[in-house]
Amino acid sequence: MRLVWLGGYTQDIPMASGEIVPGRSKGIACCALDEETGRLELLNVTEDAVNPSYLAVRGNVLCCANELETVGGVPGSTVSAYVIEGTQLRLLGRRMAAGPLACHAVFSPDGRHVLAASYNGGVCVLPLGEELEDMSCSLRFQGSGPDLNRQEGPHPHQILIHPNGKQVYVCDLGADRIRRFRADWKRGWLTPDGELCTQPGQGPRHGTFDASGQRLYVLTELSGEIDVFDVETGTLIQVLPAMPEGLQGPAMGAAVRMHPSGRFLYTSLRGPSLIAVFPVREDGGLETPAFYPSGGKTPRDFCITPDGRYLLSGGQDDCSVCVHAVNPETGALRQVWHMEDAGSVTTVAVL
Repeated sequence: MRLVWLGGYTQDIPMASGEIVPGRSKGIACCALDEETGRLELLNVTEDAVNPSYLAVRGNVLCCANELETVGGVPGSTVSAYVIEGTQLRLLGRRMAAGPLACHAVFSPDGRHVLAASYNGGVCVLPLGEELEDMSCSLRFQGSGPDLNRQEGPHPHQILIHPNGKQVYVCDLGADRIRRFRADWKRGWLTPDGELCTQPGQGPRHGTFDASGQRLYVLTELSGEIDVFDVETGTLIQVLPAMPEGLQGPAMGAAVRMHPSGRFLYTSLRGPSLIAVFPVREDGGLETPAFYPSGGKTPRDFCITPDGRYLLSGGQDDCSVCVHAVNPETGALRQVWHMEDAGSVTTVAVL
C-alpha cells in the first residue's frame, strides 16, 4: 500500500474565470493505494484544514496552501504544515501567506523552508523547523498581459525549484512571465535573477523541469499550449497545442508532470476533461500528444506514483479520483479504478 493525500475546497470560492466552485471537501483526505491493483481506499480525513487547495509532501511532513480570500476579516490566506503520523496529520503551524488565494506550495531542497504562491498576492518563504514560522521573505510583482479579464495584473500560480536547488522559478499567469530568483536557503531569501517570457496572452500556469534541468516545460492556462524553454539561454524553443485539433471551448490547462522515466510529459485540461501525453525526444523536445479521458470532470491536478505505474487524476467538479495504469512503453493510460464522493478534489499528492 502507498499513501495518497487529497485536498480540495471546504468552502465555496469564486474562480478567476467567474465560476463559483462549491466547497464539497471535508479537509485533507488520506487514502491507501493498492500498488498491485490500483484500488484506492479512503482511510481518514483531517478536518481542521480550510480550503487545502494544494498539497506538497516531503518525508514525514505535509504542507498545504489554504486558498482563502480573507483571514479574520482581512484580505489574505494561509499556509499550513503537518507532521504525518501513520495516516494521521498533526499540525506544526499555520502562518499567513503573501496575499489572498494561496494556490501553490513547495518545499525547499533541504526541507527547511516552505515556499508559497498567492494568486492575488505574491510569493513568500516560511522557515520550517519544530514548527512553521513567519515568512522570512515576501515578494510582490508588477506586470500585466493582453487578456483584460485574466491578466489585469500579476498572478503568481506556481513555484518551481530548479534541479540544482539554487534557483527558483515562479509562473506568473497575469504577466506572461516565468520569474527567476537566486535562493539563499540559509537565510530563506529569494533574489531576482531574470525571467523567461511566454508569448503574449498564453497565461503560464504550471511547469516542470526535465531531470537535467536543461529543459523547462510550461503549460499555459489561457491558450492551452505547452512551451518548451532552453533553461541555459532562456529561449523559447517550442510551442505545441495541448488540445486536440478542432476541439471547441477553453482548454483551461492545469497541471503538468514528467513521468519518472523522462520519456513522457503529461498535462491535464480542465475544459475537455482530458489528459494529454507528449512523448519526449532525446533532445528534450516534444512530439505530438495523444489524449485520454481523465475519468472525472475538471481534472485540476494529478500525480504520478514514483515507480511510474499509476497516474491519479482528481475530478474537481464531480468529486472523484480516477486511477490510471501507465503503459511504460507508450505512456498510454488505462483506467483501473474510480473513487466517488472524494470531495471537490483540487490537489493529489503521493507519499
